[in-house]
Amino acid sequence: MKQHPWKTSVWVGLVFALMHVAISLPIARAQQDHGNGQGPSTKEMPAPLKIASGDLLHITVFDVPEMTQDVRIGAKGEAQLALIGNIDLAELTADEASEAIARELRNRKLLLSPQVNVLIKEFASQGVSVIGEVQHPGVYQVLGSRSLLDLISMAGGLTNVADTRITVKRRRESEQTITVKLKTDDPDTSLNNNVQIYPGDLIVVPRAGIVYVLGDVNRPGGFVMQDSGKITLLQALAQAGGATKSASLSKAVLMSKNAQGYASTKLHVGKIQKGEAPDLELHSNDILFVPNNRLKNALSGTQAVVSALGSASIYAVVH
Repeated sequence: MKQHPWKTSVWVGLVFALMHVAISLPIARAQQDHGNGQGPSTKEMPAPLKIASGDLLHITVFDVPEMTQDVRIGAKGEAQLALIGNIDLAELTADEASEAIARELRNRKLLLSPQVNVLIKEFASQGVSVIGEVQHPGVYQVLGSRSLLDLISMAGGLTNVADTRITVKRRRESEQTITVKLKTDDPDTSLNNNVQIYPGDLIVVPRAGIVYVLGDVNRPGGFVMQDSGKITLLQALAQAGGATKSASLSKAVLMSKNAQGYASTKLHVGKIQKGEAPDLELHSNDILFVPNNRLKNALSGTQAVVSALGSASIYAVVH
């Protein structure tokens, strides 16, 4: 494994350089066990889509088989129907189109009480946008409704740093945004939360939070935050394989990002491991640094970080 030394005298600059290199490496243990399995029902229905140019309609009239036909909406929004001719159906929903055709049949005295059904077989005007942490972001054309898992599969699947809390934005007259929680290790939960996706929808797969465990640990690197985006110090340390025998657990440093940059806090990890001090919840981009016990006692806090990182290595942890 390749080492990445940094040469700087200011620990803030060191942290930013460290973050740049760490993010560029493959991130380990992308277990996306997010959410409590409680997601929106697959029965939720968005506002009905409106017919547009290029859409393919399947039209049936009860007990009038000669009216059964598939028709493509023209550039001007018109459909050419048997017995009727051209009729403007653009900007109508399927139900509204059914009513318009039935009304035209009554007005022309062709049928006394027509029962018309319009089904939109193909949506040519709107695709589904999939962006964020998928293998192949882009716009995907769909014929009718498809499931969220279908669209993720079409986009090549999730990346290894994807958050499984996925946002779906319904781009309709009144926009609706829902959050879907999937669980890669629980097929039943994922299937129950597998909402329907419709043409025009936007799917956003965010990047999961990442914490970094560096210094004198067995597998230093970045780790995807698990359990609904939460991870504690001891959990992160365990993912890093624990501290080595030469680690100085009493002089660990936690770097947390704030509005001014990074703030450092000295920690006694040994006491936390023994239950003598409370475990800490880490946040995205936090850095836990465990120094080597061969450092001089005079070196502490950020000084220890600067001195020790000159020989520290960051490894991509692959499982």
